[in-house]
Amino acid sequence: MTELGKFSAVLILSGALMASATAATSDLLKLSDEQIRKSGIALARVGSTPAQAGASDGFRLSGTAVFPAKAIQIVSAPAAGVVQAVLADPMSKVAAGAPIARLHSPQLLEWQRGYVQSSVQAQLAGSKLKRDEALFKEGIIPESRLQETRSAMIQSSVTEQELRQALKLAGMGDKAIGALAKSQSISPILTVTAPTAGTVIEQMAAPGQRVEAGAPLARIGQSGKLWVDLQAARAQAAAIGIGDAVNVVGCTSAGRVTAIGMQLDSATQTVAVRAELPAAESCLRPNQFVEAIVKPTRLAPGALQIPAAALVRLEGKDHVFVREGGGFRPVAVTVASRGSDTAVVQGPLQSGAELAVRGVATLKGMWLGLGSGEGQ
Repeated sequence: MTELGKFSAVLILSGALMASATAATSDLLKLSDEQIRKSGIALARVGSTPAQAGASDGFRLSGTAVFPAKAIQIVSAPAAGVVQAVLADPMSKVAAGAPIARLHSPQLLEWQRGYVQSSVQAQLAGSKLKRDEALFKEGIIPESRLQETRSAMIQSSVTEQELRQALKLAGMGDKAIGALAKSQSISPILTVTAPTAGTVIEQMAAPGQRVEAGAPLARIGQSGKLWVDLQAARAQAAAIGIGDAVNVVGCTSAGRVTAIGMQLDSATQTVAVRAELPAAESCLRPNQFVEAIVKPTRLAPGALQIPAAALVRLEGKDHVFVREGGGFRPVAVTVASRGSDTAVVQGPLQSGAELAVRGVATLKGMWLGLGSGEGQ
């Protein structure tokens, strides 16, 4: 409604109100249904107590399904090489040990060659040590020669174990390393596998790319670790507590609030609210946009949810215009929390009462003309 239209409506309705002495003493703005219609006033009902009602009466928040940082593992290249193939697509589920990427690694070839050589040298050093121990017992060789042989044996064993450990870090198992020592057949092909079951969040390497040892190849989110990050207005966050029930649209099991941010997001001016749901992966996917109902428990008994558009400042206090007895009565309320669409208030209101949510400025102007004449 334009400012001219509002002014005309105030003049018409004020004329009708001035004829009623009763209205002046009771603050009841008497309006007929026809006058309400012509003035463009719209109504909405008071909701029930958010802390006691069903999920539809809580704060409706939006957010995203995410993996927490502690549930994300980086799959890295155990050796330098060139990516030959990417074996797992982003957003695909993988089992522990499933192949993620295949590399051609000259470094792996060097480790294998060194291990084969050190394994042979360790075997020879072991045989020589046994022979020298026997010769020393017979008094044929001096003790210094035995000590030299024993030292060479220890050095060969240490070198073999170092290279064996490098091969294990590259993904080779004990059985494969044992087969390598026997067959002495080396290969530069390295298959990198998933360390845990989960979902591939991101593939960070492409075929043909050269990578160094330790370079990230993929990010995996662990199975069963999906969370929901919601955005709440500052006033809503003040009414939400740890452990409050959360119902995510599309999920059958209710979750709980596990963390509430301590600062506002600079871009959206909202507070992060984190919730955990049992078996969240059965109804959500990573990075999925979600809507959830949070039932706050920090509200005092008797708190009611109303449309934020119903609130108006009168004489320095928050009021709402309640529909009753052929008109509207201004009722003072205390605002517990306020969001962009809804507010939680305390005051002499009944669940289900009708409030003016449009044309409130017109009603405020009429009330000021009837009241003390001072308003905010």
